[in-house]
Amino acid sequence: MALSENSEQLVLVRWLRRNRVLFCAVPNGGYRTRSEASLLKRTGVSPGVPDILIFDTVDEYVGCALEMKREGAKMSSVRKEQRQWLSDLAERGWATLIGFGADDAISKLKGLGYGG
Repeated sequence: MALSENSEQLVLVRWLRRNRVLFCAVPNGGYRTRSEASLLKRTGVSPGVPDILIFDTVDEYVGCALEMKREGAKMSSVRKEQRQWLSDLAERGWATLIGFGADDAISKLKGLGYGG
């Protein structure tokens, strides 16, 4: 049985912390009331921002933006706004990844040089 996206992200977060990677999670998802959603939008919350932002530099990258999906998800599950954010960040020197489950995300991060 595949884990939920949140469960996969919990595994990834434990790995990031064990490896002393400086990161934050972006809590864009979830239910919001209309007034909460309106306030968040006015104060700068933007749809599609990647789930995990890593601030440690590696190679030529200023950081890494990681969009998490559950294991087994398809590329079609990456929304237009998410793809745009990844593209915009890549143009600004960020490594950008889509992790299909924690194992995939960790493997890709190791490939970039994180968790050494």
